[in-house]
Amino acid sequence: MLHTLLDAPVVIPLTLLAVAVCALGALWRPRVDAALVLGLLAAIWSRVNQPVEGRILHSWTLDRGFTEADLLSVAAVLVAVLTLGRCAWRLVRRGTDREERTGTSPAR
Repeated sequence: MLHTLLDAPVVIPLTLLAVAVCALGALWRPRVDAALVLGLLAAIWSRVNQPVEGRILHSWTLDRGFTEADLLSVAAVLVAVLTLGRCAWRLVRRGTDREERTGTSPAR
């Protein structure tokens, strides 16, 4: 069932569009849920990109390798990690700003 669904000609353009929109949204306004969805879309892209893989950049075995289309998954995961880092940084900054306003320090 899933294999026939992934063979539909509309899956590749829709997945590319979803990855692009989610990556732009995650870069524009970093949120944890956007980073998680982007990571999920990167995994989906790695499964549906066989028809558009392009040249093989690195081969691990005779039938397995890293292709040009796989670079999109790597870029999406990097944007997701960057987004999670920006969210963590924002949480840390929010905590220190609160401490400066109230004049308290964290209990140790």
